[in-house]
Amino acid sequence: MATITIRVCRSLAVSCLLVAAAAVGSAALAGEDPRGIVPPPGVEVVKTLEQNWSDEESNWFYDAGQGSRLVPYDWFLALDQPGSEERFLAIDHLHALGLIARTPTPGNPDGLPVGFVRDAAYDDGTPAVGITCAACHTALITHGKTAYLVDGGPSGSDVEQFLRRLATALEETADDDGRFDRFATRVDPAATPQERRGLRDAVREIARERIGYNERSLSIPGGAPHGPGRIDAFGAIFNEVSATFLGIPGNARPADAPVSYPCLWDTPQHDRVQWNGIAENRTSALGALIFGTPLVGALGRNTGEVLGVFGTARINDHELLLPRHYDSTANKAHLLEFEATLTTLWSPEWPGAFGALDRAKIGRGAALYQTHCIDCHAPIDRADPDREVKAQMRAVGTDSKLLANTTRVVATGRLEGRQRSLQGLDRFDDEAPVAAILKHVVERVMLDPLPRPQLRDALADVVRKSDLIGPMFHSSVEVGYEGKSVRGDVSGIREEDDALTLYGAAADLDRLRTELGIKPDGGNSLRLAKGTVAGEYKARPLNGIWATAPYLHNGSVPTLAALLEPAAKRPATFHVGSTEFDPQAVGFVDDPRFPVFDTSLPGNGNAGHEYGGSLSAAEKADLLEYLKSL
Repeated sequence: MATITIRVCRSLAVSCLLVAAAAVGSAALAGEDPRGIVPPPGVEVVKTLEQNWSDEESNWFYDAGQGSRLVPYDWFLALDQPGSEERFLAIDHLHALGLIARTPTPGNPDGLPVGFVRDAAYDDGTPAVGITCAACHTALITHGKTAYLVDGGPSGSDVEQFLRRLATALEETADDDGRFDRFATRVDPAATPQERRGLRDAVREIARERIGYNERSLSIPGGAPHGPGRIDAFGAIFNEVSATFLGIPGNARPADAPVSYPCLWDTPQHDRVQWNGIAENRTSALGALIFGTPLVGALGRNTGEVLGVFGTARINDHELLLPRHYDSTANKAHLLEFEATLTTLWSPEWPGAFGALDRAKIGRGAALYQTHCIDCHAPIDRADPDREVKAQMRAVGTDSKLLANTTRVVATGRLEGRQRSLQGLDRFDDEAPVAAILKHVVERVMLDPLPRPQLRDALADVVRKSDLIGPMFHSSVEVGYEGKSVRGDVSGIREEDDALTLYGAAADLDRLRTELGIKPDGGNSLRLAKGTVAGEYKARPLNGIWATAPYLHNGSVPTLAALLEPAAKRPATFHVGSTEFDPQAVGFVDDPRFPVFDTSLPGNGNAGHEYGGSLSAAEKADLLEYLKSL
């Protein structure tokens, strides 16, 4: 975004109006619910589940910024909804978008919904509202008149509609005199006419910024809408890093591989994370000196996430003798504290109010789990502080759109000729896998900006050694070539009519060459005539699986009961957005008042993972009961 000056002076009336709006219908809960949750319509009680977090820890997770910058904070409080004089932050509007509304609390004085906070400032010091992990990774599951708050669970929020409505609200505010006058009075009732003109210009600028992001990173016309509970996070991250930050609009690609928000419990204990296992939880003693922490994998993936959700990075126009730090809004201290907090989070257990579990069925289901599931989904003890999870990567025939989007190759622009990473002397050509560009930018953002002598010495040592920090973003694939099928990691793929070209770390590609019977050559690309490639997805332990519907990485199967059916018998369409839980099918009620999920649209395929289709109805019921108990 161009540097602009935004003069704000929030009037007391804005806060008072928002406090009054948040209190409507929730006065009985104020003081009783220490997390300040405003129940959705029809719900009388909000309960929390035992997940090993105190109320203070949960509130910190909801309220701590990560370096995101969406719109100026006071504008967010003052905006009206599109086509309405009702506030954008009205409780019924937040509920309609699937957001978890809250009353004001000490850490959230203006009563923003879960995961929205005062965060990174603009260049002139104006504070912005930002989005945190909690916005997409906190679930509210209802059953009758009770709602259950699940920390780290996949949210039902419709982020796509939220972003579209926010952009429209800004655009309408800039274009309509009456709407702008209401807005400007709320923001600064004492502003001069000249200041108001400057404010209106700034609203137009931020509106263009938000519209541009939506055009790059939300669903395309005629494509699959992201819908409630999904977003194409990698599409957004790659577009922002390779197109926006590099200033190459042609690098943007449609963000048309939306996935469900994954659950966060046990994330720090996994060796690889994300649906496609693209990020390693690697540690490095050298990282403590270079980045200020040995948790280089965790900091890297969390930094990458911020850059996709309204964080910024400034890629320097030129390089010096040693790698340079890139300025960014990413809040390194909070990102590390988020990770530390998650180490203590437990998965939620089945609420007794959903119905008592049948111990006999669980016993029979456990035996079926041993024969059908355990090879990929090894059980763990959620309360074991030393638990570790080794990713089981498998090509199970599920939708491949995510692989295609995360392994694309793009132009490098000003990065051409620049050192690709901190751990080697390889330099960028005119094109590179977008994952390699993301790794480069993330490493430079993480890099300590202070030119201490010991840091310079450490970096000089790094470039003489190999793979001390390791690949941060690469995809696990199954490669077929001349009758052989082997598995490995790549960062980019280019498929042509007569050949397949794989890109990645030389060590990873040499392992593939060896297994395919090709002489290793230390190159960063591997061309295979008539080769094939299939993406692999990560299987994880299934503790708390009951709270993570819909299922498969793209949310294409509504319930666990449906997932145990052959793909041909799974629902071709269903509705998403309801929070009402179905304890029998283990998923959410199919409510026609909500948007339709169409599995025939690209990226929405519900095929694959057919590991329960051969079971009898009684066996499926037993296995389902066991899954509820995890």
